[in-house]
Amino acid sequence: MSDKQFDIALIDDRPFFETVLRYGVKQGIIDSAKLAAINLEAPKGVVQIADAFGSKYLRPEIEAARKRIVNLASLFLVQTSQGDLEAAAKFVRDNTFLTLSRGGSGLIKALFAMPEYALLGREEKGRVEDFLEFWSLKEKPSEYRKALEQRQTNALEIEAGFWFGSSLGLSRALLEDDDVEAVSVIRSAMLAQLAGQQEITFSNQIEFATLLESIRAKPIKVARRGKAKADVPLADIPEKYRAIAERIQQEIITQDLPKIKDISASLDKLVYELKERYFIRDHEVEDTSDYDALVSKEWTKVTKGKTDIDSLLTMFLCISVGVAPKTSLPEKTAKTLVKKIREQGFQPALAIAWIENCAPHEKQEGLLDDWNSFLEEADAYLLDDWDTSFSGALRFLSDNCHIERAAKK
Repeated sequence: MSDKQFDIALIDDRPFFETVLRYGVKQGIIDSAKLAAINLEAPKGVVQIADAFGSKYLRPEIEAARKRIVNLASLFLVQTSQGDLEAAAKFVRDNTFLTLSRGGSGLIKALFAMPEYALLGREEKGRVEDFLEFWSLKEKPSEYRKALEQRQTNALEIEAGFWFGSSLGLSRALLEDDDVEAVSVIRSAMLAQLAGQQEITFSNQIEFATLLESIRAKPIKVARRGKAKADVPLADIPEKYRAIAERIQQEIITQDLPKIKDISASLDKLVYELKERYFIRDHEVEDTSDYDALVSKEWTKVTKGKTDIDSLLTMFLCISVGVAPKTSLPEKTAKTLVKKIREQGFQPALAIAWIENCAPHEKQEGLLDDWNSFLEEADAYLLDDWDTSFSGALRFLSDNCHIERAAKK
């Protein structure tokens, strides 16, 4: 039966089981003896279900159980007959009512066993009884069909994720160790193929950034309207995974590749925007100097590898005053800087703009917080006209910045 016919068969608002009964009686498929048998079986099944999900002695529980048993039978008939009324009527004729409801229960349990999300880790599930209680009250079998299709897709994506992971040399145990999205592993493998670097293992952000930089250097033409001539060979991919690979390849070409090839965007910003879409084994970089040098060249050039907050605040202060940024200042130079601030003022926004444009993206929020904390007290000391000897201002700078005191003779 076609999908269109399937959907037409389910337009009736009545439970599918009831629709099948009416059709079966009218067509002479279901006789009076069968109807009598159903009338005898149904109450027993209702009581059993009410007892399983609540109490067989409470009227509301009995009423809910009646709905559940009809829904379960309807679900089983829809799935087994694919919405064909004649086939469904013959199922009713040839099976007991309790067999139909148990069949529906089995379908829901099978749905429960399938992955709710396409994650490569071991999925934590609740109780199958709770799942059955929830789904047995759903009156539209189409909801089950939609959920089934999604979970089947998840299962195939998980299978594909492990296959593509193995192509990158990533073991199943490694991928199961965390809640890794299957699609992120597939996307990573496709990107590696696009760059011609199948040996990459996406061990950290440095390797990911290096891969993106290599793609920027490749002559891959991005056409207008997000289209690109960058097909990755799919011949070696198993047939059952090919549709998934084609879909993800197209996503890379239309969504990611234009960003990667846009050289006006910093490599650091690009990594920040794309890293959650791809599989990276270790997002934490213990020594950030190598990563900063790769993705934020201007930052590295100015900071010269300094990462302590005193050095960085010194640099931000210089930028806000309009002088060449330094990570340390002799006391004499610091005093001159304070004089300039009192005469001409300073512009903290310049430092903010520099941080947003040049600092590694992941550090920006923390750096801006540190700079704003510095500014909360800065005016009181740096613009204090009563401090004619500059002693208070220099003491404040010594406490917060990197000031080199003159050696005593």
